[in-house]
Amino acid sequence: MIEGERVEAKADLERDNKAFSELKEVKLTLIGRGEKIRENRSRLIKLYCKWRGLSPREVIEEAKRVGVKKTEHKLKEFYDWLRTDYVIPEKGGKRKGEKGLAPRSAGRVIEDVRVFYKENDIPIGDLHLPTPRKLKENFRKFLSAQDVKRMMDVCERLRDKVIILCAFQAGLGMKELISLNYGDVAEGLDKGEIPLTLHLIREKEGIEYYTFLGEDAVDILRCYIKLRRKGSRYLSPEDIKNDSPLFISESNRRRSERVRAYEGGINRAMQAVALKAGLISEDEKGRTLNTAGIHALRASFSTILRDQGVPSDYVEEMLGHKLPYDGAYMRATVNRLKVAYVKAYPALSIKQVVVKPPRKEEIDERVKEYLARAGITNHMGSIYKCPSCSSNIDQNWKACPYCGLDIGITKCPKCNSTSSLSWKVCPYCKEKLKN
Repeated sequence: MIEGERVEAKADLERDNKAFSELKEVKLTLIGRGEKIRENRSRLIKLYCKWRGLSPREVIEEAKRVGVKKTEHKLKEFYDWLRTDYVIPEKGGKRKGEKGLAPRSAGRVIEDVRVFYKENDIPIGDLHLPTPRKLKENFRKFLSAQDVKRMMDVCERLRDKVIILCAFQAGLGMKELISLNYGDVAEGLDKGEIPLTLHLIREKEGIEYYTFLGEDAVDILRCYIKLRRKGSRYLSPEDIKNDSPLFISESNRRRSERVRAYEGGINRAMQAVALKAGLISEDEKGRTLNTAGIHALRASFSTILRDQGVPSDYVEEMLGHKLPYDGAYMRATVNRLKVAYVKAYPALSIKQVVVKPPRKEEIDERVKEYLARAGITNHMGSIYKCPSCSSNIDQNWKACPYCGLDIGITKCPKCNSTSSLSWKVCPYCKEKLKN
């Protein structure tokens, strides 16, 4: 390489990421990848080149000259540097400014650099890096339709309700949720299509795929679109077009700008909902990883479909996963996917969830508590109180003379259980009571 080319190549390290990703050696590793993967891989290769003080071309030429073993040794040194001396940037969340990546994060960086070498005809073997220990508290929770129903019951924002159901009933990931436009659902909503077909491209894999929104999700989505068009106390009426983001940010600062919802805001909202629903504890609230968040809902979608007998390749298709080489030529049609989804949908529907009535023992305890509060079962000589107005009453009275409340005890004519005169129906046998 002549000196002028060497200087120009090193200068490329200081250019913006787009120019760096256009370099021949780097571009080979980005072909056929999604936008986010291209951006991250280019950034990490650039980090490695800066650490080495070489241009991408020089890194490859050196590896060809010194051989694979010495190159692997350099990669191990780079891994050690990432673990101990790398300063976490501003986007690093709570750990920004600290030194040292976690083992798993450092391993991912090394994997991207290995791809860089591999695509340039330098196969790097197994580096035998330390295997990061998977913590039990980081295991994603399986969320049933009952759990999702609890989340919906405590969720206050209509937008977040739609997001929960889109993740649970369509298996959408965070990136897909954020990138959705109104045009992706407009035709299906206009036709009244149920389940609503979503034709998407998964950014992570760069793969075109189909999935579906169930009836519950479609109903809530219609309400959300209507709210945005009509306006509310916090949102002015909006003219929603096909290229408008389906989910907009609802933070106080960005609400009026109608900007696309962002990952951090959705994660915080999901964490608050999971906490209210009792799916995570207060101790888990402050953690970066939400074990009952969007990814858990997506994973639960996959698990439920498989449990309902949907073929694995159909599930992978609806998740937007990359199929094996042979499987790519035998992809299921949209109609077959829809038929399989419809058969499995009852297990995903929150409308099918029925809250079990309390057991007879629990009802007995509630009856005792109520009668104790009313004072009508007290035989120890203490003062009796009306449960409505708290006036002093006689234990033999059938009604409070002060507020007119029925306070006596009666027997159910059907099951002979003890009931209050103020009750309309027997809690045991549902018999109508006569006052």
